[in-house]
Amino acid sequence: MAMNSFPTWIPIPYLGNGILHRAVVALPPLMVRGDDAFEERIVFFESPDSMQSAKHLESLLSVAWCVNAENWCENGYIYNVRSIHELKVETFSSDSTTELYVLETGRGGNGITAIGPDRIHYARESQVDIFVTPRVAARLHELLEAVEILLVDEPRRRLKEH
Repeated sequence: MAMNSFPTWIPIPYLGNGILHRAVVALPPLMVRGDDAFEERIVFFESPDSMQSAKHLESLLSVAWCVNAENWCENGYIYNVRSIHELKVETFSSDSTTELYVLETGRGGNGITAIGPDRIHYARESQVDIFVTPRVAARLHELLEAVEILLVDEPRRRLKEH
């Protein structure tokens, strides 16, 4: 099938050349911005398989960030490495029609970043690093933009709730 014969909307798991994964990376102290003692990044990347995805990410970060990221998984800097399929199964949302599950980072509370009736927390663009093929990157940017729109609309949604 030629690339231009794909439907205009393809689910995110099928947009890339590898398996889409998401991981949390706690930056080592020498990479933390400003005076913060701790900083986490939500990292999206594609890997040829899920068995070696964590090692693949270590290699990728070593090149992209010009650091030695070898053993970052074992040392606890890289954790919660999940494939797109695992993220879908583990979603907090009761809405199965959205792909926002790829950006979910938690659930609960009444803070200003808890969105919707399920009170879901999502990764924000300032927290995200994307190492994927162009079509996957475009979709992730669309989803990040959707989160920002939801955050702006959330106070109005909460008023309607009461």
